[in-house]
Amino acid sequence: MTDRHFTDADAELTRRIGIINGHDDFPIIMAKQRFDGVYDSLRTYWLPQFRAGGVSAVVGAIFTPSVYVPEGALRHALWVLDGLLTEIEENRDAIEIAGSAAELRRINDAGKIAVLVALEGAEPLGQDLAALRLLHRLGLRMVSLTHARRTLFADGNWENETHGGLSRAGRAAIKEMNRLGIIVDVSHGSDRTTRDILETSVKPVIASHSNARALQDNLRNVTDEMIRAIAAAGGLVGMVAVPNFVARGDPTIGRWADHVEHVVEISGIDHVGIGTDFFHYGWQLGAAPGIAESDAGPRQGYVRSEFTGMQSPADLPGLTAELRSRGFSEAALRKVYRENFLRVLSAVADGTPA
Repeated sequence: MTDRHFTDADAELTRRIGIINGHDDFPIIMAKQRFDGVYDSLRTYWLPQFRAGGVSAVVGAIFTPSVYVPEGALRHALWVLDGLLTEIEENRDAIEIAGSAAELRRINDAGKIAVLVALEGAEPLGQDLAALRLLHRLGLRMVSLTHARRTLFADGNWENETHGGLSRAGRAAIKEMNRLGIIVDVSHGSDRTTRDILETSVKPVIASHSNARALQDNLRNVTDEMIRAIAAAGGLVGMVAVPNFVARGDPTIGRWADHVEHVVEISGIDHVGIGTDFFHYGWQLGAAPGIAESDAGPRQGYVRSEFTGMQSPADLPGLTAELRSRGFSEAALRKVYRENFLRVLSAVADGTPA
């Protein structure tokens, strides 16, 4: 944890609300820890981090490094998922997999942390949707069809200049995800892919970890037009704590909060969430060499993934402190941190109106 940028009261309020973090790469980092012979990091590191930061539920994302594409994508995803499910089972007194909003609430009511499984990039699905249905049975509840690169299903933000979007396979995948109750995530999609998904899905969609492009011109961020369309579909935009998506130069918690306020101004308070995408600890452990791509092409050494006061789940009360200083009430924070995501999950996985 960095030097605290919050008070005990901020931390207590954050824990009382219970943040639902819509995007965290911790399953990938756990996989690296297990590869290195550490088989209890969920208990010794991650659970304390989540509790300290007031995280009541977290979407655990599984992405596919380029070295595994295409033949090893499913094998890699299953290896990561197996490690995650194994450690969750070993700590079932403290954490469980959630498959619906009702299950998430039950888990939280029991004093436990809930985990939803996500695919960040659909490469593990191969050439058809059988793997999608099987992974759904193992807890999969969110999918982004691309992680920057072009896939069978859609073009990612790397391909934005080609103006490609959903393929026929991608449209079939959206239809099946709607049927199964899997949230469609547009983060990492090209602009055309994002528009195509919003036109195709009959359920709310989210941008799980994207900021406002009007404040930081990065293709990983969403335009005001996209924000309005996501809101009109009943979805949300999850604010991401990655420096390049927050601001040029010197990102701060305050400049991150600017994105929260901008999306609230554009879409209303009901369509904003949190999706931190923390990876600083992964870099420290050497998990990053398994990532063969970034949003600007192949990575050349360390890519900054933290900023002052915000590098891990335990730092999240710092955002609470900043938003409170701007007049956000506890009721407003509950929407941003928890209730908006629960509404989307309920609409998609539980079948209730958005």
